[in-house]
This record gives sequence, structure tokens and C-alpha cells, in this order.
Amino acid sequence: MLSHVAIASLLTVVSAHQNFHQFWVNDVTPGYQVAIRMPPSNSPVTDVTSNDIACNVNGNNVPSGVATAAANEGDSIKVQWDSSSHPGPITHFLFGPVTNASMATGVGSWVKIDEFDSDNGTWANAIMEAQNMTYTFNLPTGLASGDYLLRSEMLALHGSQTLGGAQFYIGCAQLTITGTAGDSCSPSIQLPGAYNKTADDIYIPNFYNGFDISTYTAPGGAVATCGTGSGGASVVASSSAVPTSAPVNSVSSEAAVSTSVIASSSEIAVSSAVPSTSEAVASSSILSTSTANLAAVTSAPSTNGTASRTKSACKAKTSSLAALSGAASAAPTMSKSACKNKSKTASATKPILSSGATQVQIQTSTSAVPTTLQTIAASTSSAPVSTSTASAELVPSGTTLDNLMSWISSFYSANKGTSYTGSTSA
Repeated sequence: MLSHVAIASLLTVVSAHQNFHQFWVNDVTPGYQVAIRMPPSNSPVTDVTSNDIACNVNGNNVPSGVATAAANEGDSIKVQWDSSSHPGPITHFLFGPVTNASMATGVGSWVKIDEFDSDNGTWANAIMEAQNMTYTFNLPTGLASGDYLLRSEMLALHGSQTLGGAQFYIGCAQLTITGTAGDSCSPSIQLPGAYNKTADDIYIPNFYNGFDISTYTAPGGAVATCGTGSGGASVVASSSAVPTSAPVNSVSSEAAVSTSVIASSSEIAVSSAVPSTSEAVASSSILSTSTANLAAVTSAPSTNGTASRTKSACKAKTSSLAALSGAASAAPTMSKSACKNKSKTASATKPILSSGATQVQIQTSTSAVPTTLQTIAASTSSAPVSTSTASAELVPSGTTLDNLMSWISSFYSANKGTSYTGSTSA
């Protein structure tokens, strides 16, 4: 009498057996078990030398009595299998073209058009389980028009540690494919003949002892090329949550302005033109920047390409100017539009700031005005100086403003000894 454990194991093995039941061409199905040569059971093929390895048990009987579905080269094909917990790959092959698919035995020359082994350490069968046991791929382009047999194979490797233990689950569908080429596909294989029970893709003694899934390739040779086209392409979803488009930070091929130049206190900002009054300078510390400080600034690449500034770089410059202003509330700021304007005209500028140079080249909306710190200082000192109006009665006769020290001296001499109170009239 069988034990409960033995019965459970037997049920697991039986339930894991599977068949290919249905397919879709561009998401349209001919029907459940329509256009598919169904075997008498869901048991696997284990003898790789028998004719059953082509289209399963009784799959080479002709006429097949099975309908043929229509497709075009490059069409999407989705197949659906019974559920299976057995680890292994799924592969697809084409036999043909032939005149009449229902009369083709499938014993002979096949070409592999698609293969899916594993993804990130997860076998193909497990990934299909998460998709209602479906798998999608594309027919190759460059096919000759005609009838074909489409062979879908799921290879179960759970018993591959013993010789002859690998299990082949196979189903063949009949297709009439409209193609655009007359050339054959290559390379091709022979079934039976191509599979060997001692091959390392069928017999894996260490399958449960350190076997690396990523090194495995399913039997049947390489995916074929048909005509001037290509083999089919797998479109099965990945087992891992990998975005289909990784965020890429777009980098302009144009020379980028170094952020160290933007952040430096030696940077002098203008909105559209060089200011000519003392209000243009936030503090005297900007004007007193030494040549040594300027040499420490990282210069932009010295190229003839257009210097481009990203939005984030513009923001960085605005914030750094705010920090420079310190006690001066009249410090100029870079507006968003000014930042854009500067970006558009920066193509006329060569090095933004050469390392060790004392000259800062400022790009405006009209032309680049070479301006040195000395000339800015000069324009600042020559700006009109606003003073409080002094009473004529306080100015001694004969005294002028040509010599400030002379005026102060004469004022002191005329008024020394005089006492002032809060009620004294000016």
C-alpha cells in the first residue's frame, strides 16, 4: 500500500505533466486545441532518438486531420500550456515550407526561431506560471510563403541529474505563413538526430548541486536567420521589476558650464548689459577679488562648441548670487528669462573663464563685452556720488570743495569752541 508521501509525490508528478493547448496570432486565436496536433496523453517524451521527439506521440501521422491557421511573417504568436512546476526552458521551431501542412510528418529538418531559458535566475516555466502559462514571441521575417509546422517545446530538467531523466513536452501547430523571401533559414537541425541524451544541455548531474542557471542554453542549436530577416524575438515579461526605459540623465554634446564657476564669489552676473553705476556691484568684496582667487575657479572646456546650461545650473547660479549679496540688498539677480537668454547666446563665447586669468568674459543678449575687474571698479568710482545738502552758512568764505581736507580744517577752525545742544538750530 502506498504511503501518503508517495501518493502526494505521484500526484505532483502527474499534475506537472502538460500539453500545448492553444495559441494566438496577433492576439486572435483559432480556438482551443484548434490547428494543434494533440497527443493521446500529457506524458513526456524521454527517448530523444524516437520520431516522437518531433511532434510528440502520434504527431507524425498523416494526414493529421488538423486545421491550418493563417499568419504572416513577423506576426506575434502567444502559446499557452498546462501549468507545470518543472524547471526548464521553452523553445520554438519551424518545419517547412511545405505544400500541405497536414501531410507533413515533421521528421526531418527544423530551424529554431525562438528560445527562452531563464531570466535573472528564474526558469522560463516559472515566469510563464505568473502569466497564466503563456509565452509570446514573434515569427521571423524573411520567410518564404507556404505551410509550416510550428513546434513548441518545454523541457523539464527536474530529473536531468540522471541519464535519460530529462522530459520533453512537445506540441505542433499547423500554419500557413505569408512571407516575403524565397531563401531558406539557417542553421537547421534534424529531429530526431540533433538531441543526445548525454549532452550537457540534457544530462546535468549537478542540477541540484551548484548548477549555474545563467550558463544554460536549450538544445537545438542557435536561433536561425531567415532570408534577409532575422529570427523571432521573445516578448515575454521579465521576472524582475526592471523598467523598460531607465532614467537617463541627458547630457548635451555642447560644452557645459562648470558649476564651480557659477558658485564662485568671483562670478559677476549681469541680466542684459553691464551696469554703469555703483548699484551694479553688490559689495566691494566682489571688486577686490584677487587674481589668485580667479585662478582657483574651474574653467569651462575650451572648445568652439556651444556652451549649454541646464535649468538646474541656472538655479544654482541664482542661489549663489543671493549668498554673495550679503549686506547689500541691491545685488543683481539672474532671472529665469535672463538665464535662458544667456544660454542661447553662449555659443559666441569661448572659454567662460580661463584658469588664472583676470579677465571675465560676460555674454549679453547682444554682444560679449570683455570687462576686467579694474574697469568695473573704475566705472563704479566714476558714478555720481550723492551727498547731503550742506547749509551755506556752515561753509567759511573762500573755501572750496576741491580739497576735502582743506574744507574740514577750515570748518574746524571757524567753529571750534562752539557748544551745541539738542535745541541748537542748524
